[in-house]
Amino acid sequence: MNSLLLSLSGLLGLSLTLAVPAPYAASGGSATFDYRVTVVNVKGTMDGVSSSVNLDTGDLAATTGTVTVPLSELKTGNGLRDSHAKGTGALNTVQFKEATFKLEKLTGGKLTEGQTLATTASGQMSVKGVSKPVSVPVKATLNAGKINVSTQFKFNPLEYGVRYPGGSDNITVNVEFVLTVR
Repeated sequence: MNSLLLSLSGLLGLSLTLAVPAPYAASGGSATFDYRVTVVNVKGTMDGVSSSVNLDTGDLAATTGTVTVPLSELKTGNGLRDSHAKGTGALNTVQFKEATFKLEKLTGGKLTEGQTLATTASGQMSVKGVSKPVSVPVKATLNAGKINVSTQFKFNPLEYGVRYPGGSDNITVNVEFVLTVR
């Protein structure tokens, strides 16, 4: 078990074991997106997703942390489109280089070696300086001390002040990273 365990014993021969969340981190993750602009379906990527969490594999409800997506790394395969997307009207990556998710609650459960657990992460997502509460589905797999994490969710970029000419009010985002003990 990857939790930091504290053992207390003594009083009247009783013993008590407390599970304490351990610090995990990820870097080098990725995010992909599908976004419709006028009649064109635009797909893109952002490398360098990072995460820092305190996690107890035996009690996921105790998990807290953040996930950071570097919007300044956005790539769609078209330099002019990338420049427009990073511009002040859309993402404004000069001022807002990243999107963040602050995890406030993770549905309980336990990670078991080699098995994938489906859970729900709730918290605040911030894009372009606007924060809103969101809940997203998450899959987590514990494998040799590392935790593979993935999610896919949709949101309305207009609610975050992201305006791209001809852009849809719906974007699908996929995020993946691997957490390791710090």
